[in-house]
Amino acid sequence: MDLRPVTDPLRGFLYVSGGWICLGLAVLGAVLPLLPTTPFVLLASWCFYRGSPRIHAWLHRSKVFGPTLDDWQHYRGIRRSLKHRAIVMVVTVVTLSLLLSSLHWTLRYAFFAAVATGLYVIWSVPTLPDDAPQAPRTLAE
Repeated sequence: MDLRPVTDPLRGFLYVSGGWICLGLAVLGAVLPLLPTTPFVLLASWCFYRGSPRIHAWLHRSKVFGPTLDDWQHYRGIRRSLKHRAIVMVVTVVTLSLLLSSLHWTLRYAFFAAVATGLYVIWSVPTLPDDAPQAPRTLAE
C-alpha cells in the first residue's frame, strides 16, 4: 500500500476534503458524548498527509491537536489527564441526557450500550503518565 502524498489533483482534493470532514467531526466529538475526538484527529492527519503536506504540517503544529498527535506518533498512547477528562465528560453528558430525556426504556438501553462501548474504547487506549516527557515535535516549528 502506497502511503506517500498523492500527486493527482482530484485525489488530493478528496483526501483534503476527507481530512476537513474528520477534523470537523473531531471538534464535534469534543462536545458530543458518542462521537470520539482522537480517532478523527488521527484520521484527519492521515488524510491531510496524503492530500496536502502543508495542511498536515499546520495540524501537527496546532496548539490544540499537535501535542496529542505527537504523543500518539511517538508513544502510541494518550495522556492520563486527557483520558480522564474524556471519561468524565462522557459520563456527565450521558447521565444528564438520560435523566432529562423521555426516551423509551429500550432506546435508553441501546444508548447506554453504545456509550459503554465508547468508554471501553477510551479505556483500552494505552495511557501515558501525565509526567511523561513531551513527545518530540514531529514537524518543525
